[in-house]
Amino acid sequence: MVVTTDHLSSSSARRLPEGVVTLLFTDIEGSTRLLSRLGAAYSEVLSIHHRLLRSCIAAHEGYEVTTEGDAFFAAFSSPRQAVAAAVEAQRSLHSYPWPHGEPIKVRMGLHTGEPVVVDGDYVGIDVHRAARIASAGHGGQILISALVRDHVADQLPDGVTANDLGSHWLKDLPAPEHLLQLDIEGLPHRFPALKSLLPSTNVPRRAAALVGRHRERSELRELVAGSDVRLVTVTGPGGAGKTRLASAVALDLRGEHPHGVYFVDLTSVSDAADVVPAVARVLGVAIDGDGPAGQLVESYIGDRSMLLLLDNLEQVIDAAQAIGHLVAACPGLTVLATSRILLGLRDEHEYAVPPMTLPTGTSLTEVTASEAVQLFVECAGRVRRGFEVTEENAAAVAAICTMLDGLPLAIELAAARTRLFPPQALVTRLGDRLGFLTSGSKDTPLRHRTLRATIDWSYLLLSEEERRFFLDLAVFRGGARWDSIVAVVTTDTEALDLVTALVDHSLVVQREDRDGEPRFTMLQSIQEYALARLADDPVHDLELRQRHAGHMLELLAGGIEQGAAADEEIAAREYDNVRAALALWLEGSVRGGAPAGEKALRLAAALGAYWYHHGLASEGAAWLERAFAAADDPPPQVAAQALRELGVMYEVRQELDRARDLMVQALALYRELGDAAGEARCLNSLGVVARSAGQVDDAERYVREAVAIRRRTGDQKGLSTALNNLGILHLDRGDWAQARAVLAEALTLDRSNQDTWGAACTSVNLGLAHVLGGAVEAAQQLFRDALTSFGTVGDPDGVIQTLESTVGLAVARELWAAAARLAAAASEGRTQLGLPGSPADSRQLDAWVEQTRAALGRTAYEEAWTKGSAMTLEQATKHAIEDVLTD
Repeated sequence: MVVTTDHLSSSSARRLPEGVVTLLFTDIEGSTRLLSRLGAAYSEVLSIHHRLLRSCIAAHEGYEVTTEGDAFFAAFSSPRQAVAAAVEAQRSLHSYPWPHGEPIKVRMGLHTGEPVVVDGDYVGIDVHRAARIASAGHGGQILISALVRDHVADQLPDGVTANDLGSHWLKDLPAPEHLLQLDIEGLPHRFPALKSLLPSTNVPRRAAALVGRHRERSELRELVAGSDVRLVTVTGPGGAGKTRLASAVALDLRGEHPHGVYFVDLTSVSDAADVVPAVARVLGVAIDGDGPAGQLVESYIGDRSMLLLLDNLEQVIDAAQAIGHLVAACPGLTVLATSRILLGLRDEHEYAVPPMTLPTGTSLTEVTASEAVQLFVECAGRVRRGFEVTEENAAAVAAICTMLDGLPLAIELAAARTRLFPPQALVTRLGDRLGFLTSGSKDTPLRHRTLRATIDWSYLLLSEEERRFFLDLAVFRGGARWDSIVAVVTTDTEALDLVTALVDHSLVVQREDRDGEPRFTMLQSIQEYALARLADDPVHDLELRQRHAGHMLELLAGGIEQGAAADEEIAAREYDNVRAALALWLEGSVRGGAPAGEKALRLAAALGAYWYHHGLASEGAAWLERAFAAADDPPPQVAAQALRELGVMYEVRQELDRARDLMVQALALYRELGDAAGEARCLNSLGVVARSAGQVDDAERYVREAVAIRRRTGDQKGLSTALNNLGILHLDRGDWAQARAVLAEALTLDRSNQDTWGAACTSVNLGLAHVLGGAVEAAQQLFRDALTSFGTVGDPDGVIQTLESTVGLAVARELWAAAARLAAAASEGRTQLGLPGSPADSRQLDAWVEQTRAALGRTAYEEAWTKGSAMTLEQATKHAIEDVLTD
C-alpha cells in the first residue's frame, strides 16, 4: 500500500522513522450515519476528534503520516509509545463531553513491522496489515497484532490488559492474523465478534486442501455439529488423510463457533503432560507460574463456543483424561481429534477414515471418476506439468492406486515419482513400495517422508505382545475370521484383547463377510511392512506359514477322502489364503517332496468345483498340474478326484483330447475303488467332452449311464446335473419337447436341492429350449433368473452363456441392435477371461449373429457391435434384463 500524505502535523514534519516501526490506524465508527444526524454540526465534532488524536500522537512521539476524512495513520518508533498513545486517545474520546449528545466511537488497530519509506510515504504489506486490523474492530476497541504484544511484553500502561482473541482471516491477507484486544480499566471491553472474514482460526488452509472426500466430509461435519456431540476422534492408519479431512471440516464449522476454531499440532509433543500447555500456547493463554495449565485453559475458554482440532494424539494418548476434563469443564467447547488410536473416553465418538474410492472398472470414465486417481493426477501435475489420465495410461494409473489401497499418502508419494517414471513404468516398480515411495519435500513431517516411516510410527506405539501378534496376523492374505486367527496365531482369550488393540491402532480393519461374521484385514502396504519384519525371523516365519497352510487344508479339504468338494462360499472368502497355502507347498521353502506335494494336491482337488463355477479354469489347471508333479503316489481317492477336476478345467478351455485322457484315468480309478458317485461324475463329464467334440451318440451314452447310476444311488443333486446335460443333447438333436421335459425335471430337482448355481444352469437351457421351440415369452423369466443367480454366485462363464442364449431371444423378437450388442459383450467377455465357447454352442450363436448382421446392415451392425464390446458383463446383464427380457 502507498499512502498519499495530505496533512502533516508538526510531529510529522520530521523524517519518518525507519526499520522496526509500529503503525496505528484509526477511524470513526458510523461516521456517515453521524454526519446524516448532525448535518453542519458534524464539522465541529470532527475537529474535536482530530485535536484529541493529534495531541495523543504527539505526546507519545508519534508521526502523523496521513489524515483522510475521519481516519488517521500514525507511526511510532516505540511499540510501547504507540500503545500508550492509543490507550490515552480512547480514554480522552470516552471522557470528552461531546456536544449535541453524540459521543464519538473510534476503532483503532496497531501492528509492528518494517515498512519501507518511499518519498516520504510508507509502502509494504505491514501497512495493509495494520489497516486491516483496525477495520476488523469496533468503535471504542483497540486491536493489536501478536507482534505488538511480543514487543510490549508485560509493559502495558497501567490499568490495561491484553485479551487474546485468537487468529482471524483478514481481507486480502495471505494468512490468519493473531489478534489481541486491549482492555482498558473503566472503559467498555465487551464488543461484538470481530469483522474478520470468518470466526478466528489458525487452521492452515494447506492442511485442509482436499481432493474428493465429499461423502466423508459431509458425514464428519454432520457428526461434529451434532447437538449432543462434544468429542470426535478421527481415526485411521498413517497416511489415511485424517488431518486434511479434519481440518477441512473444522473450517466448514467456523460459523458454528463464534469464538474460534483452533488447530493444535501435537506432532512434536512426546509427553502427555505437554498437551494442555500446547493448547494454551495456541490460544495465547499465559501459563508461567500462574497455576495449573488445565485450570488456566478452562478459565480462558469458559463458556465460549469454540472448536479445538487436536492433531496427532496417538503418541500422547495418556493425555486423554486431561482432554476429557477440558470438555467437561467448558460447555461450549467441541474437540475434534485425529489419532491412530481411540482416546477411550466415555463420550467419545469415532469417525474411521476409509481409503479413497478406487476405480470400479478400466474404462477412462471409470478410472477418472475415482477419488484416488483424482488425487494422483493432482499430485503428479505438480512434478510433471500437464499430466492427465489417457486411454494409454488409465489402466496403469488405476493399478497404482489399487495397489496402494487408496491410501492418500502412498498415492502422493507415488505420484511424485512420475517426474522420472510414467505410470506404465511406475506400476512395475511398486513391488517394493515401502522402499520406493519416499518424499523429498522438506516441509513434510519425518514420519511421512517414507511409507515405511509412517507405518513404523504406529508399530512403535504397540506393546511387545501386540507387535508379535501384529506380525503373525500378516500371514493371512485377504484377512481372517475369528476362528482362523485362534487356530493359527493365538488362543481365544488372548486374541480378543490383541485384535481390539490393533483395530484401535488403525493397523487392522474389521469388516463383515457376506454372512455377517467379522473379518479382520490389513491394508496391503501395512501387510507388506509386517511381512518384511516377520521375515527377519525365518524359522518362526516358516513355522507360522505351515500352520496357516495346514489350517486352510483342514478348512477346505477335510472331506476329500470321501470325494467331497470344498465349500464354495468358504473357498470364495478364503481364496487369497488358499493361494498362499498352495504357493508355500509348491513354490516356498517347503517346496517339493511327497508331503508338500500331496497336501497341495488334496487342496487343489477340493477346489475344482470352485474354479469351474468362478471362471478360473486356467488358474485351476495350472495349480493341479503342478501339484500332480510334486505329489508322489497320492492316495487313489485323491488322485481320482484331482484327475477328474483337471479334466474339467481342460474341457472348459476346449482342450478336449487332454480332458478326455484325464477323465478316462479318473474313471478307471473310481471303478477300481467301487466309488459309484465318482464314477457318475466322470461319466457325466465325459459326456460333456464328447458333445463338445461333436460325438453326440457317445455323449448321450455317457450321460444316460450317469443318470442311471444317480437314480439308483438316490443322488438327487448329481441327477439334476446329468439330466441337464441330457436335455442339452436333446436340444442338439432338435427334439424341443423332449428337451423341455427333461430340463423341467432337472429344474424341479435343483430347486428342491436349493442349488442356486444348478438352477441357473438348467434355467438357461430350459429357456433356450423354449426359444428354439418358438415359446419366447416362457424363456424371458428363466433367462432373468439365470442372469441374477450367476451374478450372485460370481460365475462369469454362466453369465456369458446366458447372454449368448438371450441373443437368440432378441433375434426372435427382432431386437436386432440389442442382439448385436449382447453378442459382442459375450464375445469380449470370453476373450478377456480366456473362456472359449464349445463348438456346438458356437454354431447356434454364429447363426443368430449372421441373421442380425443381415437385418441391420453393415454400418448399423458395426456400430452396435462396437457399443457391446465396450460393455462390462454387469452392463450387458442390465441391458439384457431391461431391454430384451422385459416386455
